[in-house]
Amino acid sequence: MPPPLAGCTAPAPSMGPRSQVIVMGMSRSGTSLTTSIIAALLRQGGDIDSSWRGSADAYPTDRRNRNGYFERADAVALNYKYVYDLTGSVWTHFPDDYAAHPHLLNFSAPGLASKRVAFQSRAASIVSDMEKHAPWVLKDVRFARTLPLWWPLLREPVCIIPYRHPLEVAASSLLHSVALWENYMTAALTSTRAMGCPTMLVSYADWLEPTAAKAQLESLYGFLRCAHVQIGEQRQAAPTEVLDRLVRPHEHHSTVESARKISVLSRQLTPHAACMWEQLKTGEALTVARGSCFDNATHAS
Repeated sequence: MPPPLAGCTAPAPSMGPRSQVIVMGMSRSGTSLTTSIIAALLRQGGDIDSSWRGSADAYPTDRRNRNGYFERADAVALNYKYVYDLTGSVWTHFPDDYAAHPHLLNFSAPGLASKRVAFQSRAASIVSDMEKHAPWVLKDVRFARTLPLWWPLLREPVCIIPYRHPLEVAASSLLHSVALWENYMTAALTSTRAMGCPTMLVSYADWLEPTAAKAQLESLYGFLRCAHVQIGEQRQAAPTEVLDRLVRPHEHHSTVESARKISVLSRQLTPHAACMWEQLKTGEALTVARGSCFDNATHAS
């Protein structure tokens, strides 16, 4: 392994260089763009597609994301299924007090032994295929909830959580819900901390501004190197080319300013959601106790 970078705080892996990256968070937050950039960093100009879908089919592109979701279809389907199997609800449903009192999905309830075996069999097959294309990245926003189920099958991965202003997400998504943003960000932060996954927060807004995008690209590269992820010592043009190809600020239709003018959205920005947004921007979200925003909520600008 190359020596860690100066100022690196990520723990060194115990089983040699890392080769697995998991991307999660909330939809409409730049998870696809971020995954495409990570794939380019991992491949250094090689076969990028296999680094995020292995030998499987990609999740289909649609009109909401014409550039592609950069998701492996069978992994997404598995996450959909087991969120439903373990909660009895679709992936967008959370208990009313989840953000204040988050908890992890697990197979500990009586009668779930067969579901655990079935999940592990299918998930192990996916991981085994991805290992043939290492280093690799798997992305699905529902990993925010299912990461604890996958964790025993993974080998010291790192985790990436893209984030975007909750009003922009609500304006851009089909459900127009700030509460769903808050729940998914809470789930991602709770799962990564509970599993001890070295985690980086990635700003959607920074990808849209050229100077900030280059700085964030450097930070992302530095984080992966710090965590001993298998990436080349010499970067090629691929990551910058991905930025030029996929980052289109003129297509960024949903803004905080426009969302604030829509009353059905603006009134959803509760003090605790605003507090979480501030914690994400400063990076404090990775260290503070979940639920802290309900004890000391502040308004975001």
